[in-house]
Amino acid sequence: MARVLAMQERVVAQAEREAYLATLAIRRARAAAVPAHFWVFEHATESGRFVEFTEAASDDAIAAAHELDQTPGLWREVQGG
Repeated sequence: MARVLAMQERVVAQAEREAYLATLAIRRARAAAVPAHFWVFEHATESGRFVEFTEAASDDAIAAAHELDQTPGLWREVQGG
């Protein structure tokens, strides 16, 4: 079964960083319920610059893991790893 990946970069103002981080557990739980995987990485030298990854088995699962109208562009697996 091919997998689908969504990636999105976010830049969060320093004043909003803690609030953003507080939402991640909720977003991860929403993804897990689909089921999907959700990861967030912060740039090593640019605080507040994040990249979010959502990975699942289908486009619909990716959409369900995101808020309405918030699904980033999708990438499809071409070779299993």
